[in-house]
Amino acid sequence: MKVKSAIAIGVTVVMAVIAGAGCRPKVVSTPTNGMPSVVVKTVREEDAMLRYSVTASYPQLRGTLSSAVLEKVNKAIAAMVLPDIAGLKKNAAEDAAEAAKNPSEAAQLSADQGSFLGAEYEIPYLTSDLISVRIRFATYRAGAAHGMTYTRVLNVRLSDGSTVDTEGLFTDAKQGLQWLSQYCVTDLKRQYGTDYEALKESVEEGTAPTADNFTSVSLEPSGLVVSFDPYQVGPYATGPREIHIPASEVQSMLKFTLSADAFSLVREPVE
Repeated sequence: MKVKSAIAIGVTVVMAVIAGAGCRPKVVSTPTNGMPSVVVKTVREEDAMLRYSVTASYPQLRGTLSSAVLEKVNKAIAAMVLPDIAGLKKNAAEDAAEAAKNPSEAAQLSADQGSFLGAEYEIPYLTSDLISVRIRFATYRAGAAHGMTYTRVLNVRLSDGSTVDTEGLFTDAKQGLQWLSQYCVTDLKRQYGTDYEALKESVEEGTAPTADNFTSVSLEPSGLVVSFDPYQVGPYATGPREIHIPASEVQSMLKFTLSADAFSLVREPVE
């Protein structure tokens, strides 16, 4: 990850490992300008009998905000990840029970072909009033044809801990969704190039101006980022897609002013 501003971040790693547990703080930097500090919780679990492993990180806020707001925000962030971990473990237990009933089928799976869940957090936007959290997942269920990646986004006002959905980002919700839809279609045409006509139907369905199609719209100092999971705007082989919208093109429609000086912690782009 890289920090796009001089603001620093405090990190505490919390591990939950079946073989043992430990806690080791690592300070990366110190927050300023009245913003809350960030504590990173990393859950690591593995079970050889149930054949699953988990490595998932997500942020939690500390300081400057009231205890009620902190609790509300932190619960919302944790809820982005913890149910997925519980779901993976439930599936692994069910798969193990089924394997016990059908040992001949289970024997055909390789020893390292277990289920896993990985999650990495990003904080693409943080000011004293707004935070945007983006968590990228990679998961696989034992026996499946392939794994899956997906992205979840949470935008929260720090004044009261209220969640801001994509429609709530715009002064006119309907107009905002229609504008996002048109912008994303245009950008996906550019991304797909000569393959677009073959993918047109999938793109138009996945970018139709509905709230369900735009659940992963995150904030960045430079604008908005729309994340599409595999299958939403193309087949699995085309992978996930992201649309980066410059603030200069969308600011006039937003309810708030994006700050170019906002703190941003995102992954280095893959070359």
